[in-house]
Amino acid sequence: MKAHPTGALGVFEFLDDAVRATRKLKQQGYSVQAMTPTMFHELEEIVDATRSGTRWITLIGALLGCAGGFTLCIWTSLDWPIITGGKEIVSLPPFVVIGFECTILIGSLFNLAAMLSFAGLPKFVAEEGYDRRFSEDRIGLWVAVAPEKAEQAAAVMKAEGAEEARVASR
Repeated sequence: MKAHPTGALGVFEFLDDAVRATRKLKQQGYSVQAMTPTMFHELEEIVDATRSGTRWITLIGALLGCAGGFTLCIWTSLDWPIITGGKEIVSLPPFVVIGFECTILIGSLFNLAAMLSFAGLPKFVAEEGYDRRFSEDRIGLWVAVAPEKAEQAAAVMKAEGAEEARVASR
């Protein structure tokens, strides 16, 4: 079973309070992640955003789809050779359409699988570090730290205007 990291969770009503708390936590050396109902550029610039590997998995799927599409066409043409108007058996220009369609199909399926995998979906049990209010009208800040520093991070968030700041596991 995977261990859940411990940290401090802060719930903010106002964006300015969340930005101030994030800046103060970053000055003290904490790594901060934000959960918001919509994108706020003020927070986007200062939180520690991680880049997902979804794009690379999608690229791999698209390349495999393209190669598979061309392979399917070439293999089929060689298995059942039909000479039409003196053309070559393996003529690549007509195969581009099938290669393109397989690129899109397999790339999109790999993208879906990667997004679900990286998001940890489906989730059958709610995590403690998430609150439904973050999808409605509140801003959440998550600071992943050791349990002994979590109280200090929660106190900083409370001092900067958090409605609620607590030590939680994610």
